[in-house]
Formats: sequence, C-alpha cells, structure tokens
Amino acid sequence: MDTQEKSIFILVVIAASVLGIVLLYFIVTIIRQQRKSKQLHLDKMQAEIRTLERERKRFASDLHDDLGPLLSAIRFKINSIDPSSPEDEQLIADVSQHIDDSLTRIREIAFNLMPGTLLRKGLVATVEEIISKTENHFPFIIKFSANENQLVDQEKSVHLYRIILEILHNTIKHAHATELTLSVYINETTVRFQSQDNGVGFDPEVVKNNAHGLGLKNLQSRVEIMGGEICIESEPGKGVHCSFEIPL
Repeated sequence: MDTQEKSIFILVVIAASVLGIVLLYFIVTIIRQQRKSKQLHLDKMQAEIRTLERERKRFASDLHDDLGPLLSAIRFKINSIDPSSPEDEQLIADVSQHIDDSLTRIREIAFNLMPGTLLRKGLVATVEEIISKTENHFPFIIKFSANENQLVDQEKSVHLYRIILEILHNTIKHAHATELTLSVYINETTVRFQSQDNGVGFDPEVVKNNAHGLGLKNLQSRVEIMGGEICIESEPGKGVHCSFEIPL
C-alpha cells in the first residue's frame, strides 16, 4: 500500500469513526428522550391518580361524617312521631326503612371510595372484607391467599386495592366466571400478584378500544406507576390470567 492509499484509508477510517460517533450520539439522545418522555408520562399519571385518591378520600369522609349523621337524625325524628292511625304508622315504618337502606348504601359507597380498613388494618384485611361482601351478593367463589406484611406503604396499598377492585368488577361484569383466584405475596423487596378466573375470556385485540379495554389500561397505568409491568393473558373460552411484580 503506497502513501496515497494509506492516506485515503486513514481518511475513510476517520470518517467512519466520526459517522459512528455521530450516530451513537443520536441513538443515545433518542433513548434518553424516550425515557424522559415516559417518566414525564408516568409522573403526570401519578399526579392525576393522587389527586383522584385525595378527592375520593374527601368525598368518602363527607358522606360518612356529614350525610350519614344527618340521615340518622332524620330517622330518629321520624321514629319519635306518635302516629294517629295504622296508615300513618305504616308510612313512618316505610320511611324509616328507606332511610336505613340509604344509610347502608352510603356506607358501601364510602367504603369503595376509601375503605377505612385499608388505613387502619392494611391491604390484606381490606381485600378479605371486600371479598366477603362480594361473595354475599354474587354467586361465585373467590379464593384469596396472601402473606401479612407491613412493608407496603399506604400509596402502594391504595394502588393494589384499586387493582384488585377493578379485577373483581371486570370478573363480575364481563367474565361470567364461577371462580376467581387472587394471590398477593410480599417480601422485603417485591410484591407479586396473580389472578385467574374461569370465565369466558376475551380477545385482547378486540377489547383494546372498548370499555373493557379502558379498565385494562387503568390496571396497566397503576402497575407502571409502581415501577412494574403487567401481563394480561386471555383468549375466548379460557378465562383471564393477570400477573405483575413491583419493587418495594
């Protein structure tokens, strides 16, 4: 190789190196920008969900602390009326029953908005309570297993509770299942969750843009906010399997 060929070879190597460095710079910049955009998206979702949870907590408190006692006072006043006829007595009994039904419904709504058990006793006790109430109203079996652990902070506990509530809602409304299995296992570093029902299942591609798909997106958003990735597997006739793992 003569001097001119060596010079050309060196120039080609230098040009290729510069081009490689430029390409590498652009690739790294794009990756960083994508990560930044994803983090901004997660931060936005987290802020929106935190605001929503604060409003739920405030509304639940208003229902329980303000409207509940007001209805109880009305019931007390009505029951203190001395009826002048059997018709009046029956009317008072009917009104009192309607108030009792309203109080029960208010407690249920307040519990779903922000269950006091979650703040007092933690995630496992709250899930067991909501499962007990669900089984009393719907004819299917729910198997729940979990290890008691206090390492999960309140914010993650709320997310996990909402996820389980969404899965229960989807199973009742869409799956036509007779059995649902839920498991939550917590150690010092991670939370592992799995659910499986024996319902009708669905085609993931079909439900992406309908109401059921919105529920699945809510699950995905909450898991991503906690630093995990959700896996939802289903096909017609084979139920739904959901699993994820999040760091503590």
